[in-house]
Amino acid sequence: MIGSRFLLAGLLSASAAFAGLLGPTPYLSFADSPFSGGSFSYFHLENFEDGALNTPGVTANAGIVLAPSINTDSVDGDDGAIDGSGQGGHSWFSNASTTSFQFTFNAALLGALPTHVGIVWTDIGQSVTGGLGTGAVTFEAFDENGLSLGIVGPTVLGDGSVGGGTAEDRFFGATNASGISSITISVNSADWEVDHLQYGLAADSIPEPSTVVLCSLSLLGLALRRFMMK
Repeated sequence: MIGSRFLLAGLLSASAAFAGLLGPTPYLSFADSPFSGGSFSYFHLENFEDGALNTPGVTANAGIVLAPSINTDSVDGDDGAIDGSGQGGHSWFSNASTTSFQFTFNAALLGALPTHVGIVWTDIGQSVTGGLGTGAVTFEAFDENGLSLGIVGPTVLGDGSVGGGTAEDRFFGATNASGISSITISVNSADWEVDHLQYGLAADSIPEPSTVVLCSLSLLGLALRRFMMK
Protein backbone atom coordinates (compact mmCIF):
# COMPACT_ATOMS: atom_id res chain seq x y z
CA MET A 1 0.00 0.00 0.00
CA ILE A 2 2.93 2.33 0.77
CA GLY A 3 4.26 1.86 -2.76
CA SER A 4 0.86 2.77 -4.19
CA ARG A 5 0.79 5.95 -2.13
CA PHE A 6 4.17 6.99 -3.49
CA LEU A 7 2.98 6.26 -7.02
CA LEU A 8 -0.17 8.32 -6.46
CA ALA A 9 1.91 11.22 -5.11
CA GLY A 10 4.05 11.06 -8.22
CA LEU A 11 0.92 11.05 -10.39
CA LEU A 12 -0.52 14.12 -8.69
CA SER A 13 2.69 16.05 -9.27
CA ALA A 14 3.35 14.74 -12.79
CA SER A 15 2.23 17.83 -14.69
CA ALA A 16 4.38 20.12 -12.52
CA ALA A 17 7.51 18.51 -13.96
CA PHE A 18 6.71 19.87 -17.39
CA ALA A 19 6.79 23.55 -16.44
CA GLY A 20 9.65 25.73 -15.28
CA LEU A 21 10.36 29.34 -14.41
CA LEU A 22 13.64 31.01 -15.36
CA GLY A 23 15.54 34.03 -14.10
CA PRO A 24 16.27 36.68 -13.28
CA THR A 25 19.64 36.23 -15.02
CA PRO A 26 22.07 38.78 -16.54
CA TYR A 27 21.48 39.50 -20.23
CA LEU A 28 23.54 41.60 -22.66
CA SER A 29 22.62 39.93 -25.97
CA PHE A 30 20.62 36.96 -27.26
CA ALA A 31 23.67 34.79 -26.61
CA ASP A 32 22.75 35.09 -22.91
CA SER A 33 19.26 33.67 -23.46
CA PRO A 34 18.58 30.18 -22.05
CA PHE A 35 16.89 29.52 -25.40
CA SER A 36 19.91 30.42 -27.53
CA GLY A 37 21.02 27.38 -29.51
CA GLY A 38 17.83 25.45 -28.78
CA SER A 39 15.92 23.36 -31.31
CA PHE A 40 12.54 24.84 -32.20
CA SER A 41 9.77 24.26 -34.73
CA TYR A 42 9.41 28.05 -34.72
CA PHE A 43 11.17 30.77 -32.76
CA HIS A 44 10.65 34.54 -32.78
CA LEU A 45 12.85 37.21 -31.22
CA GLU A 46 11.20 40.62 -31.01
CA ASN A 47 13.88 43.24 -30.38
CA PHE A 48 11.75 46.17 -31.61
CA GLU A 49 14.62 47.37 -33.80
CA ASP A 50 12.25 47.98 -36.74
CA GLY A 51 10.20 50.30 -34.55
CA ALA A 52 7.24 47.99 -33.99
CA LEU A 53 5.89 44.94 -32.20
CA ASN A 54 5.17 42.84 -35.27
CA THR A 55 6.49 39.32 -34.79
CA PRO A 56 3.75 36.74 -35.51
CA GLY A 57 1.04 35.67 -33.10
CA VAL A 58 1.63 38.00 -30.14
CA THR A 59 -0.14 41.08 -28.82
CA ALA A 60 0.56 43.42 -25.89
CA ASN A 61 -1.97 45.08 -23.60
CA ALA A 62 0.05 48.31 -23.39
CA GLY A 63 3.31 50.00 -24.30
CA ILE A 64 5.04 51.68 -27.23
CA VAL A 65 8.40 51.36 -28.94
CA LEU A 66 11.01 53.77 -27.60
CA ALA A 67 13.55 54.87 -30.22
CA PRO A 68 17.27 55.36 -29.50
CA SER A 69 17.87 58.30 -27.16
CA ILE A 70 19.58 59.27 -23.93
CA ASN A 71 16.46 57.97 -22.16
CA THR A 72 16.39 54.57 -23.86
CA ASP A 73 17.66 51.34 -22.35
CA SER A 74 17.69 48.65 -25.04
CA VAL A 75 19.49 45.32 -24.70
CA ASP A 76 23.18 46.18 -24.90
CA GLY A 77 24.06 44.25 -28.05
CA ASP A 78 21.24 45.67 -30.18
CA ASP A 79 23.39 48.60 -31.35
CA GLY A 80 26.07 46.21 -32.58
CA ALA A 81 28.42 46.46 -29.61
CA ILE A 82 28.55 45.24 -26.01
CA ASP A 83 29.67 48.52 -24.51
CA GLY A 84 27.61 49.03 -21.35
CA SER A 85 25.04 51.29 -23.03
CA GLY A 86 21.50 50.61 -24.23
CA GLN A 87 20.91 54.09 -25.63
CA GLY A 88 21.60 53.04 -29.24
CA GLY A 89 18.77 50.51 -29.59
CA HIS A 90 14.98 50.30 -29.28
CA SER A 91 12.93 49.06 -26.33
CA TRP A 92 9.30 48.53 -25.30
CA PHE A 93 8.31 51.43 -23.04
CA SER A 94 5.46 51.89 -20.56
CA ASN A 95 4.94 55.48 -21.76
CA ALA A 96 4.17 56.51 -18.17
CA SER A 97 0.81 54.72 -18.45
CA THR A 98 1.10 51.20 -17.01
CA THR A 99 2.84 49.19 -14.32
CA SER A 100 2.27 45.87 -16.09
CA PHE A 101 2.79 44.42 -19.57
CA GLN A 102 0.92 41.33 -20.67
CA PHE A 103 1.98 39.57 -23.85
CA THR A 104 -0.62 37.12 -25.19
CA PHE A 105 0.08 34.40 -27.75
CA ASN A 106 -2.31 33.27 -30.48
CA ALA A 107 -2.21 29.52 -31.10
CA ALA A 108 -4.21 29.80 -34.33
CA LEU A 109 -1.72 32.22 -35.89
CA LEU A 110 1.35 30.41 -34.58
CA GLY A 111 0.12 26.89 -35.26
CA ALA A 112 0.59 26.03 -31.59
CA LEU A 113 1.26 27.90 -28.39
CA PRO A 114 4.94 28.45 -27.58
CA THR A 115 6.56 26.13 -25.07
CA HIS A 116 9.34 28.62 -24.29
CA VAL A 117 8.79 32.34 -23.58
CA GLY A 118 11.09 35.03 -22.23
CA ILE A 119 11.42 38.79 -21.77
CA VAL A 120 14.25 41.06 -20.66
CA TRP A 121 13.70 43.80 -18.09
CA THR A 122 16.04 46.68 -18.90
CA ASP A 123 15.24 49.83 -16.94
CA ILE A 124 13.09 51.76 -14.50
CA GLY A 125 12.76 55.49 -13.98
CA GLN A 126 10.88 56.76 -10.93
CA SER A 127 9.36 54.05 -8.74
CA VAL A 128 6.11 54.56 -6.84
CA THR A 129 8.08 54.47 -3.59
CA GLY A 130 10.04 57.53 -4.67
CA GLY A 131 13.29 55.84 -5.63
CA LEU A 132 15.06 56.55 -8.91
CA GLY A 133 16.41 53.78 -11.08
CA THR A 134 15.46 50.91 -8.75
CA GLY A 135 12.25 48.92 -8.63
CA ALA A 136 10.60 45.60 -7.75
CA VAL A 137 9.99 43.36 -10.77
CA THR A 138 7.51 40.46 -10.90
CA PHE A 139 7.12 37.91 -13.70
CA GLU A 140 4.27 35.43 -14.18
CA ALA A 141 3.47 32.91 -16.92
CA PHE A 142 0.16 31.21 -17.74
CA ASP A 143 -0.54 27.80 -19.26
CA GLU A 144 -2.80 26.89 -22.19
CA ASN A 145 -5.86 27.17 -19.93
CA GLY A 146 -4.90 30.55 -18.52
CA LEU A 147 -3.77 29.09 -15.18
CA SER A 148 -0.65 30.44 -13.52
CA LEU A 149 2.55 28.45 -13.93
CA GLY A 150 4.09 30.40 -11.08
CA ILE A 151 5.59 33.75 -10.18
CA VAL A 152 9.17 35.00 -10.09
CA GLY A 153 9.73 37.87 -7.69
CA PRO A 154 9.16 40.54 -6.76
CA THR A 155 12.89 41.05 -7.33
CA VAL A 156 14.48 44.42 -6.69
CA LEU A 157 16.46 45.43 -9.79
CA GLY A 158 18.16 48.54 -11.06
CA ASP A 159 21.42 50.44 -10.75
CA GLY A 160 19.98 53.67 -9.38
CA SER A 161 20.44 55.42 -12.71
CA VAL A 162 18.32 56.08 -15.82
CA GLY A 163 21.30 56.63 -18.10
CA GLY A 164 20.93 53.47 -20.17
CA GLY A 165 23.33 51.24 -18.26
CA THR A 166 22.96 47.57 -19.12
CA ALA A 167 24.64 45.66 -16.29
CA GLU A 168 21.23 45.68 -14.56
CA ASP A 169 19.37 43.97 -17.42
CA ARG A 170 17.73 40.67 -16.45
CA PHE A 171 16.04 37.82 -18.34
CA PHE A 172 12.78 36.29 -17.07
CA GLY A 173 11.18 33.28 -18.73
CA ALA A 174 9.10 30.14 -18.57
CA THR A 175 8.78 26.75 -20.23
CA ASN A 176 5.73 24.50 -20.40
CA ALA A 177 5.37 21.46 -22.63
CA SER A 178 1.64 21.97 -23.17
CA GLY A 179 2.00 25.64 -24.09
CA ILE A 180 2.13 29.15 -22.68
CA SER A 181 -0.81 31.41 -23.44
CA SER A 182 0.57 34.63 -21.95
CA ILE A 183 3.17 36.21 -19.72
CA THR A 184 2.97 39.24 -17.47
CA ILE A 185 5.85 41.37 -16.25
CA SER A 186 5.18 44.11 -13.71
CA VAL A 187 7.08 46.74 -11.77
CA ASN A 188 6.23 49.34 -9.12
CA SER A 189 6.50 52.16 -11.64
CA ALA A 190 4.80 53.51 -14.73
CA ASP A 191 8.19 54.53 -16.18
CA TRP A 192 10.12 51.45 -17.28
CA GLU A 193 11.28 49.35 -20.24
CA VAL A 194 11.62 45.77 -21.46
CA ASP A 195 13.22 44.25 -24.54
CA HIS A 196 13.92 40.98 -26.38
CA LEU A 197 10.53 39.32 -26.16
CA GLN A 198 11.22 35.76 -27.35
CA TYR A 199 9.03 32.72 -27.82
CA GLY A 200 9.23 29.37 -29.56
CA LEU A 201 7.79 25.87 -29.88
CA ALA A 202 10.27 23.16 -28.94
CA ALA A 203 10.98 20.83 -31.85
CA ASP A 204 11.52 17.86 -29.58
CA SER A 205 8.69 18.59 -27.17
CA ILE A 206 8.07 15.96 -24.51
CA PRO A 207 4.66 14.26 -24.11
CA GLU A 208 1.95 16.54 -22.84
CA PRO A 209 1.13 16.15 -19.13
CA SER A 210 -2.24 14.61 -19.98
CA THR A 211 -0.48 11.77 -21.79
CA VAL A 212 1.86 11.18 -18.88
CA VAL A 213 -1.05 11.22 -16.45
CA LEU A 214 -2.85 8.53 -18.46
CA CYS A 215 0.28 6.38 -18.41
CA SER A 216 0.64 6.96 -14.69
CA LEU A 217 -2.98 5.97 -14.13
CA SER A 218 -2.34 2.70 -15.94
CA LEU A 219 0.70 2.02 -13.77
CA LEU A 220 -1.26 2.91 -10.65
CA GLY A 221 -4.01 0.52 -11.67
CA LEU A 222 -1.51 -2.30 -12.14
CA ALA A 223 0.11 -1.57 -8.78
CA LEU A 224 -3.23 -1.57 -6.98
CA ARG A 225 -4.28 -4.81 -8.70
CA ARG A 226 -1.08 -6.54 -7.64
CA PHE A 227 -1.51 -5.23 -4.10
CA MET A 228 -5.09 -6.53 -3.88
CA MET A 229 -3.98 -9.96 -5.11
CA LYS A 230 -1.46 -10.32 -2.28
